Amino acid sequence: MGREIRMVPPNWEHPKKWEHNPRKGWREVHIPMYDRPYRPALEEWFDGWQKWERGEYPSYTSDDCKGDPYWEYTGGPPQPEYYRPDWKPEEMTWYQVYQTVSEGTPVTPPFATKEELIDYLVENGDFWDQERRKDGDSIMRCTPWPREEAEAFVNGPGWAPSMVIANGKCMTGTEALAQQPTPPLGG
Repeated sequence: MGREIRMVPPNWEHPKKWEHNPRKGWREVHIPMYDRPYRPALEEWFDGWQKWERGEYPSYTSDDCKGDPYWEYTGGPPQPEYYRPDWKPEEMTWYQVYQTVSEGTPVTPPFATKEELIDYLVENGDFWDQERRKDGDSIMRCTPWPREEAEAFVNGPGWAPSMVIANGKCMTGTEALAQQPTPPLGG
């Protein structure tokens, strides 16, 4: 669970749906989507099903599960609405931060450059930070990101866990990234 940068086409608008929240009423929310197209996910599931049917599936070792259908063991086939469009690599030139608690929903708008994304996080934080500020949540940090954290995340691995506990201190994943020593050039 955490945050990751995904490459998206310019001005990508992630699909939304209407959902009822008991506290907030009806609102539009992003549809969770994996960062891969549907077709490869379906082919992978189907390949697993075929191996299951032949008795070759890696976990097909117990006599208890041999009579079960594959989908009882692994879940049903993938649903197309939970997968992003099948973009060509050259179309995916913009940067957008997603949460990875579910399949993934955006927590920033898309940006043409890393610098624009960093500036946005420094000025606003991500969508969850903004929502917590609006709700008056004081348990989790809800401020914009310090510049060193935004830079460490965007220019570093592009992924950070939600929380890290190190040396008895609880901190955000981006805070932990910013505390990492900078590697020497060329190494």
